[in-house]
Amino acid sequence: MKREKSRIGTSVIILLMVLPFFQLLGEKPSESSEKPPEGILFLPRDDEIKGWKRDSEILTVPDPAGLFKIINGGASLYLKYGFQSYCGQTYKNIKGIEIELSIFNQGSSQKARQLYQDPLVVPKPGRTLEDLGDEARVDERGMFHYGIEFIKDRYFVRVIIQDKSEQGLNAAILFSRFVLQRIK
Repeated sequence: MKREKSRIGTSVIILLMVLPFFQLLGEKPSESSEKPPEGILFLPRDDEIKGWKRDSEILTVPDPAGLFKIINGGASLYLKYGFQSYCGQTYKNIKGIEIELSIFNQGSSQKARQLYQDPLVVPKPGRTLEDLGDEARVDERGMFHYGIEFIKDRYFVRVIIQDKSEQGLNAAILFSRFVLQRIK
């Protein structure tokens, strides 16, 4: 009798452990309601820009609520101008120089332009760049880096290179032109 109770108890425990797996077999995989930001399509893959490789995972924010997690203090500025989604990627070359690429979908070209022209965003000093998106400029404020910002359609794009040399600026422009070609 004792042995029979022990077998029943063991069978019940095994059944309780296995039951959740049987339930999963009958369920369809859930489809995520979040789709990745379309800006991912604009990011270069390894060596698409010769000598540059991805140095981290792609960072994505598919909705306004998630923006505070990556740029807590600055998120409200992007939200003010219709933020929809974000994706970003860091790249390095063989010399260890780093480029950070950020693409913000602001929902409309008007909202992207308003963000670009906001006094909190406009660099001083800075200079404009011709033939790069709808508008483009170089942020020269950093002691050790250059930043390029441009808008195209509904996108506000920022490229920051940790190399304040003419070669560094040219690499940042190269990344900017790559993204611009993908947006078109």
